[in-house]
Amino acid sequence: MQFPGLALIAAIIAAVLVLLTLSQGWRLRWLAGWLRGNLLLAALALAAVLGLAAWDLQSFRVIDGKGTAGTLSFTQVAPQQYDAVITTSAGEQRVRLAGDLWELEVQVLRWQGLASLIGLEDGYRLHRLLGRYLALEQQRGASSALAANLNSTPVWRDLWLWLDRVGGASLVHADAFEVRFVPLVDGARFSLEIGPTGLTPEPLNTQAKAALKRFQ
Repeated sequence: MQFPGLALIAAIIAAVLVLLTLSQGWRLRWLAGWLRGNLLLAALALAAVLGLAAWDLQSFRVIDGKGTAGTLSFTQVAPQQYDAVITTSAGEQRVRLAGDLWELEVQVLRWQGLASLIGLEDGYRLHRLLGRYLALEQQRGASSALAANLNSTPVWRDLWLWLDRVGGASLVHADAFEVRFVPLVDGARFSLEIGPTGLTPEPLNTQAKAALKRFQ
């Protein structure tokens, strides 16, 4: 009898609350105002999300067949220390890299469904340049300082990261290209060739050719 009794008590309390509400003068006007207020707040929240997405989208570039994302060159400044220069259509970036190998990460946005059908093209932006030591002891002792961010988007408004976490977006999805484990060689200069299927470093001088030969 416990649960039927509890159910009866809950039903009585609910009935009393309904009667009290009706006795105080039930009006639908306040409900309409509440709904309108919530809709306005939801619209403002959506506008803020779209605004932040638009802010981030401008940093992506179209992947149009086989093209060049930029050039990458290295100058050794000390043992296992290199200055890297990344030159793109947006300008030039200089970062300090440590290690024996370099890796490059690229964030990719791929349009799906209706967005793809209406002709939207996939996009990319350079994300991180990383150094890596061959010796496991050095690599374990290294910190996140081995990685250099190539875009200034903070994590809290990084559209690519949010899409990657959601995973099931119907119109756009987060993908990535990577170049990994290429030897760091003083004076090496590469062209970063990008296409729908990935990113490829093409040698622009003999040092870069030597680096890729060691990589293979």
